[in-house]
Amino acid sequence: MMKKWSYLLIGLLIGVVFATTGNAFADQIKSMVGQTVAGEYSVKVNGNSLSENAIVVDGKAHVPLRAVTDSLGASLKVDGKTIQIESSDNSSSKQTNTEVKTYSGKYQGWPVSKLEERKSELEKFVSDTEKDKENLQKSLEKYNKLREEYSGNKKMLDNLDSETKGTEEVLQEAETNIAKYKTELEEINKAIASLK
Repeated sequence: MMKKWSYLLIGLLIGVVFATTGNAFADQIKSMVGQTVAGEYSVKVNGNSLSENAIVVDGKAHVPLRAVTDSLGASLKVDGKTIQIESSDNSSSKQTNTEVKTYSGKYQGWPVSKLEERKSELEKFVSDTEKDKENLQKSLEKYNKLREEYSGNKKMLDNLDSETKGTEEVLQEAETNIAKYKTELEEINKAIASLK
């Protein structure tokens, strides 16, 4: 019974290949005729068993390609001597292929889309912080002018000193943040370049 099933399966495989690919595989298939099927294996795709089994002939596994691609939601098309398999969402598979490339830095494993999103955020942070820095520098200039104007008023000078000190601290923090954001931007640009 097992041998009949094996021969039937080989016959079905030969028929499918002949029907779909023409003479391209004819010599290879003819060499399989008469050979013993060494084993039959169940096939699971993402944990689900296929209704068709795989066979092993001459040490090579032959799986039911149509059943596998159907279970993965991919399309199978025979075009001349080429078998084309495409996932249901070709654009996401291209993105996945891009994401598989490695980058060995802080952003290892990040997809390009997430890297580009972070890059936009950082560019906005740099732009906004540089505007803040300009305003802080203008405030310091204003305090210096007021210091000249109120040179005899100790209370006013104390207030200006306090404002100046606070503004200088915030300015220093802004400069530190700009440097940090720019360093991070360089790293993100390297990561994006390595994935494209």
